Amino acid sequence: MITVARTECVEAEPVPGFIESAFNPLAYRAAADCLRGREFDGSRLAVIVTSLAGDSTTTGLASRLLVGGQVHNAILFMQATANAVLGYLSREFDLSGPLLSVSTVDDDPLDTADLLLTDPELDAVLLLTVELAADERIAAAYRLLGRTPPTHDGASALLLERDSK
Repeated sequence: MITVARTECVEAEPVPGFIESAFNPLAYRAAADCLRGREFDGSRLAVIVTSLAGDSTTTGLASRLLVGGQVHNAILFMQATANAVLGYLSREFDLSGPLLSVSTVDDDPLDTADLLLTDPELDAVLLLTVELAADERIAAAYRLLGRTPPTHDGASALLLERDSK
């Protein structure tokens, strides 16, 4: 595999349909920065979103609303999975290849990208990694997994193509 483009971002503009959390806007911006201005066949591009804790901001907010006896916002349920931003990306960039979201505890997401690139029907994989600053609850989970909790929100994207050798 060869790397075609790489980007990192720590700030993102709002994305329609996503509220309260930076997770999906960060994933979208990192992906858009890699894809804009490039020609590609959306049916031959796979997209992977990787994150250890996922959208912990949305999950935490929904939990606090539930415990507080407040009515929860249905948008929070829909955006809590990393797949939500994949649907938005597929519509915005006309993507119809495989869309995956995975939690990365012990596996290297580059191995997943490598595996996808063995598929002759794919030319490239966009690998997105998104992590949000850990609150106390998420930091405890990171420590249980033997990991260092993130201290800031951020996303990165790698656009990988099959090596033609």
